[in-house]
Amino acid sequence: MNPPSSFSRLAFAAVAAAAFGPSPARAAADSRATVMSPFRVEAEFGVDGLRIQNSQSVLNAHLLEQHGVGQLQDVSGVAPNLYSSHSDTRGFGDVLALRGITNSIFFSAPSVALYVDDVPAGSVSAYPSTLLDVESFIVRAGPQGTDYGRNAPGGVIDLKTRAPGGTHQGRVRLDYGSFNHSAVLASFDGPLGSRFGYTAAVGISDHDGYIQNTLLRRTADDRRAVAGRGALHWRPDANTQLRLGLLFEKIDDDATRLSSLLGPDPFKVASNLNGTTSIERLQLSFQAKRKFGWGTLVATTSRQQWDLDPSLTDLDLSPLPLGISQVVQSEELWTQEIRFESAPGPGRPQWRAGLFYADADNDGRAMRQFAVPPSAFVPPGYVQTERTHYGIGQQSLAGYANLDQPIAAKTTLRLGVRLEHASSDIDRTKVASNNLGFPLPQDPRLDRSQDHDDVSASAGIQHALSPALSVQARTALAHKPEGYSAFSASPALARFGGERQWAHEVGLTFGPPKSRFGGSVLAYWTTIDGYQFERTVPNSTDYVVVNANEVSARGLEAKFMWSPVERIWWDFQFGYARTVFEDHRDATGARIDGRRVPYVPRLTLRTGVTCDFGRGFSASASYAAVGRIDFDERNTALFSQKGYGLVNAQLRYRVGAWAVAIHGQNLFDQDYRQFINPEIFAASPGAPRRLGVQLAYEF
Repeated sequence: MNPPSSFSRLAFAAVAAAAFGPSPARAAADSRATVMSPFRVEAEFGVDGLRIQNSQSVLNAHLLEQHGVGQLQDVSGVAPNLYSSHSDTRGFGDVLALRGITNSIFFSAPSVALYVDDVPAGSVSAYPSTLLDVESFIVRAGPQGTDYGRNAPGGVIDLKTRAPGGTHQGRVRLDYGSFNHSAVLASFDGPLGSRFGYTAAVGISDHDGYIQNTLLRRTADDRRAVAGRGALHWRPDANTQLRLGLLFEKIDDDATRLSSLLGPDPFKVASNLNGTTSIERLQLSFQAKRKFGWGTLVATTSRQQWDLDPSLTDLDLSPLPLGISQVVQSEELWTQEIRFESAPGPGRPQWRAGLFYADADNDGRAMRQFAVPPSAFVPPGYVQTERTHYGIGQQSLAGYANLDQPIAAKTTLRLGVRLEHASSDIDRTKVASNNLGFPLPQDPRLDRSQDHDDVSASAGIQHALSPALSVQARTALAHKPEGYSAFSASPALARFGGERQWAHEVGLTFGPPKSRFGGSVLAYWTTIDGYQFERTVPNSTDYVVVNANEVSARGLEAKFMWSPVERIWWDFQFGYARTVFEDHRDATGARIDGRRVPYVPRLTLRTGVTCDFGRGFSASASYAAVGRIDFDERNTALFSQKGYGLVNAQLRYRVGAWAVAIHGQNLFDQDYRQFINPEIFAASPGAPRRLGVQLAYEF
């Protein structure tokens, strides 16, 4: 990694100027959020002063719990057309899709960026898994690169945790349930004097696996995790805020949740090797905010370390030693951002501009061992071992700006631009050997670098037809940078090109302020050139990111929140997506125009109802549905999951500071697969029915 130098000095100089410069009075904030306990509908403006577009979903801790969202991998459907494909490996190898825009499993940049308290994450594999003390969970769909430092061509998941209050407060929650699931979650915050405050949260959880290994007579995929988050806040004066933050996570899981696609029971394997997934995440951050008469200066610096050591998988899932994979990988990320925001106020232009720098180093060692079937050239009992060592670097320097300009009393023009210089490099070697000592040709060392300049832009308009109805339209150009795949020695195959998209959306929001009902309906259509996804190279063990010439993504989104009577609340999130190859050939060279893009479901639905019966009793229920999803570019039936739906429910009783609840997830024990690996004919079955009891204490 190249340590930040001149840019780092600039950032810290800006922090110093912000902390010790003059402090003119700050203009009062304008808040126009519609409050509907226990959640609020965001109709025009966002949480914590961040301006939002209409294509946004906002959830709080209550809604996350209602929908069974305890970790980032549970987010499918919490916003229209948001889906997470995973094999329960706490982020490693996950694919996040939003409006048909995805990341590849291993080597492409994220399409859906993640921010936690203004701090961006690195690759999707390195995203923190456990959700601790989340106050608001915001999903912004569509290109967001002109609003954020971290490039976000598909959208942003923006999490805010609780800030310290004027008194000490906290919550402790104990859970116990099916599969010997046990969890302790605790969060605390409060003052440390007149100018200091703190927040702290910790979570410990474990459960027995869902899959039985009949050969080894044990559960295969047991799970154990410890996570924590903390921050110190300091206000040296009325206009200055400083925050020092820490986030850590330690994962000690057993095998990847995989079973054979061809087996009779998705929750049984007979593997001679029980795998393991061990992950550690550590994030340190510092932020300084300074208010001036013209607005606010925000400077944020972070360092993040993600270590996978190891991921061990039985590739054949059988009693025979036919194939294993072991991956050891680390990612180190430095980010620095300086952001300027105008002071809020009705009827005046609102602007936001910033500089962003990121430097990521990925270092990996992958071992793959497999038996080769005998043939005229291969003797019986031949086992080949391939060891790949790679380092991939990625750097980005970007400037972004956006403006909301009122052009009439009820009309606002929104403009944005982003300039980015991205570079990447790879240094890769591979050694092949076999158990019989036969000489083998070796891959040459691959040492390459590249860089590119990109421009992104957005333009939109919003017009209020009445206090209860407004219409919006937006168009945006976005990009995702080129890069390298580490699992090929060919310079042509290892390099993949950038991805460009032109996205459009038009929609309306409805519901008067402070009413019991509000929502939105929206249509979008996007053209993507150079769509990035991964596949195997025929007649080899190479696995690379490729670019489809053209992909189109079209869809509809609808969401609303409604309180028909006092003490009853209903939320609804629906998305329909048609994301297909318009110009593409598969690995054999055959045209597959019109086939659906992998990892993108045809629809998502999340809806839930909460009823407060009084005298401390309340109940909630939710339903989540996912349409058909394909896991290969040819849309092979064996590698597809048909649509399914899940039902969750909870009954709660509260007395004073205590609360007890019984809850259930997947109550009808729906059988489904949340990830399919066509290369090894294996799939990750979704979690079966779970029941549990919860005890909570708040002060």
